Amino acid sequence: MYKIRTPHKSKEGRIFSWLAMLIGFSASLIIPIFPNFVKSVVHTDSAVSFFFSAMALMTLIAALCSTIVFRKFQRTLILKLSFISLAVIYFMLIFVVRITELSILTTIKSWFELFAIITLSLFVRDFASIKDFGEEEGRYFKFQNIGYLIGPLVGGFLASQFGYEIVFILAAGTILSGFVYFYNHHVVKESMAIINMKKTSTVTLFENVKNYFRDKNRVKAYFINFSLMAWFIVKRIYLPLYVIASGYLSTVTGIIISLGIIPFILLEEKIGKYADQKGIRIPVSLGFFIIAGALLLTFLSPFPILNFIIIILASIGAAFIEPIPEYYFLKNTSKEQGEDLFGIYSTATIMSSFVTPIIGALILLVLPFKFIFLVFAIIISGAGFYFRSSLREL
Repeated sequence: MYKIRTPHKSKEGRIFSWLAMLIGFSASLIIPIFPNFVKSVVHTDSAVSFFFSAMALMTLIAALCSTIVFRKFQRTLILKLSFISLAVIYFMLIFVVRITELSILTTIKSWFELFAIITLSLFVRDFASIKDFGEEEGRYFKFQNIGYLIGPLVGGFLASQFGYEIVFILAAGTILSGFVYFYNHHVVKESMAIINMKKTSTVTLFENVKNYFRDKNRVKAYFINFSLMAWFIVKRIYLPLYVIASGYLSTVTGIIISLGIIPFILLEEKIGKYADQKGIRIPVSLGFFIIAGALLLTFLSPFPILNFIIIILASIGAAFIEPIPEYYFLKNTSKEQGEDLFGIYSTATIMSSFVTPIIGALILLVLPFKFIFLVFAIIISGAGFYFRSSLREL
């Protein structure tokens, strides 16, 4: 058996944390520009929404297939292939001019981003102690969010000064450096995290889905993740569009997104520790109420600068929630079930990534842009009330 260790207190934990930071940085480089980059190809705001929904369906396939992929291939191989593939995809985005090209590359990008995230999360689980798992999960997310803090600032600035191409090149170079770093650092060979296992059959895939949703706590983790992702999708798709429509440059989007990461870095480790000691009801419900309140204020305020500040402050609510769903899922899942069920858990993110833009597109077809904020304020406040009544403290 392998020796149990916690992230940041062992060589393995440091590797995963630095890799999370590199992935966060490379992915967030393109966040300030990608919705507007997509709009330059598809031309309208509603088309941007439908595009992201379609890409979410493609990612759903990857999530369901992950139960097979992680049984057939070693995690180290999956992570290395993900890094190389993402580097190639980021670079190829420079040459995109047609929607078919954009769709294919974005689909492949979302697949390998998902595989990389699942792999790192399972590694963290395998090397973390049960007693401090919530705290360690929060610490892992903190490192990832340091990358998310720097990336949008750099990406937004470079796009404003030099165009989208330099951002894609830097994202490709960053993820390639992640491959080189991981290639030169090998985790414990005896860990079951890197042992090949027999391929999962299609029957087992459906059994995994049923097995996942039999457990009430895993279902709650699923819908916490789904609801939180609705906010992230609103922020990632509609904030860049709102900033540009308000007459500001992509640099402003980068600043807003980066400043919004600070609460995650400051709070997530503490939230994880709180969850270990007292439970998840208060941070989850309070987090959703903060986000909903911020969205409502953004809808009511006619001042873009004030709205940008409110959106930044909404990240306090999201920071209360972000480490919780994965922590709660893994805490209610045995290590033997982790590979089988993580892909099912990940579909919460993907389904939200599909449903949220569809709702947004329908809103934009019949209402002015700012009604996006009102409608999602109502939806997210509903999530807050539901989790306030359905979750229990320890």
